[in-house]
Amino acid sequence: MPITNYPEYMLPAGKPGQLSNFQDYMADTYAVETVVPFGAAVQLNAEGTAIKPIATGGTVIGIALAQNIHDYVEKKDDQNYQVGEPAAIVKRGRIFVVAGGDVVNGHAVKVDPATQKFVATGAAVIDVSNAVFKSNASADQLVEIEINLP
Repeated sequence: MPITNYPEYMLPAGKPGQLSNFQDYMADTYAVETVVPFGAAVQLNAEGTAIKPIATGGTVIGIALAQNIHDYVEKKDDQNYQVGEPAAIVKRGRIFVVAGGDVVNGHAVKVDPATQKFVATGAAVIDVSNAVFKSNASADQLVEIEINLP
């Protein structure tokens, strides 16, 4: 039976790191070395035992999946993985991230390690292998990407 009322099954885009649909996705679990915001591109540490946000010269291994509901009443800083926590890192599927500039559907995805935002072009950006934008967006808007890492 096809889904005819999408909002009934999936919430609209609300935050970075939120899955954008219920199609098949794959996530691996890693320990967190430094605080990782939901929706951030991550890399492995030098020992390969934990993750941290992407830095210059790093290799993107996935995107941090949002796990917690935000406490809007107390405005807590709860939209990230803390040091030592297990983190779900999406390697395959569609996920929302924050655009760092104007992006266009179908263009290759890159991440700016200085801002931790996703862009189509720029100086000192890092390629996100096998990832494309699946919607258009401007700076600081949520944008859907599709990622397919091994």
